[in-house]
Amino acid sequence: MANEKLSVTEERVIGHLDLNARSRLKDIGRQIKRSEQIVSYTMNTLIKNGVIKGFYSLIDYSKLGVLNFRVLFRLNYISEAKFEKFKDFIIRDPHTMWVASCGGRYDLLCTFGARNPSQFNKLLRKIMADFSEQIESCNIVTTIVARFSCMKYMTALRNYDDPFIIGGDREAVEMSDRDMFILSQIAEDARKSSVDIAKVAGCDARTVVSRIRHLEKIKVLKSSRVFIDFSKTNYIKNVLLVKYYNISVEDEEMLMSYLKSHPNVPCVTKILGEWDIEITIEAKDRWEFKKIERKIREKFPRIIHVTENVPIYREFKKTYFPAFILKENKMH
Repeated sequence: MANEKLSVTEERVIGHLDLNARSRLKDIGRQIKRSEQIVSYTMNTLIKNGVIKGFYSLIDYSKLGVLNFRVLFRLNYISEAKFEKFKDFIIRDPHTMWVASCGGRYDLLCTFGARNPSQFNKLLRKIMADFSEQIESCNIVTTIVARFSCMKYMTALRNYDDPFIIGGDREAVEMSDRDMFILSQIAEDARKSSVDIAKVAGCDARTVVSRIRHLEKIKVLKSSRVFIDFSKTNYIKNVLLVKYYNISVEDEEMLMSYLKSHPNVPCVTKILGEWDIEITIEAKDRWEFKKIERKIREKFPRIIHVTENVPIYREFKKTYFPAFILKENKMH
């Protein structure tokens, strides 16, 4: 399946799985007025065709004492084999949480988790040294806070507004080894059953359910989402980098209020570096994307100084659980 138009049912199933990937299929069916059998068939077909790559948990890594750094790599003209070697190394690194191929000035966009800037610097310097032949340059930004919403354009819930905030000035919380392990189990497989988790966690399913509810209560676990391969749909994904003029807090709040209500903007991230914010835009085609971008610029000319579009071609890794902390726990 490549660049095929999603049916209304497929969009509704994806949209509601993005609201809560752990939802029971019969509950999704009730919400979109389809039978449980149709929802199950649709979801499994989307998985089989590679449209749905998996289900991940939205985890507030800042409550685990982790900072988030975004690196945009520009690569030299290298062979496909050398690119694959570099990409696979980055994907396997337990510090990486998001890895995607992209366009514009850059070739690979990566997010790294680290305890502090020094740890991240050591990690990046080693990568730059080990792959000096592949890497021409890189641009680094620090994630301050990210605001997530559901894929409203794939649901009928245009007025839905239940955002999830990750990052910011958060206090780290104490986590038991069991809770950390359960979190790791649902990080990249949000629909993994409590029974299956219990088998490897050495406890019963009721305990797993109880601990997941606890993680939600202390706001470490924010939601469960669907991981989509946009290259196999009729939609495209872009990251719009924005540099401000010297603006007031009120001006920024106006911009944020507009973006959070936009159905095609599932995420807005405040960053520190060359740019001030990243706006994730998901659109039906390049023309729709340009219309959305133009509307944002026209509506806020006093705020937006410069923009740069980074088309996202393929996402290879997407998790909000910094796996390196598991290794740390084993060492203590």
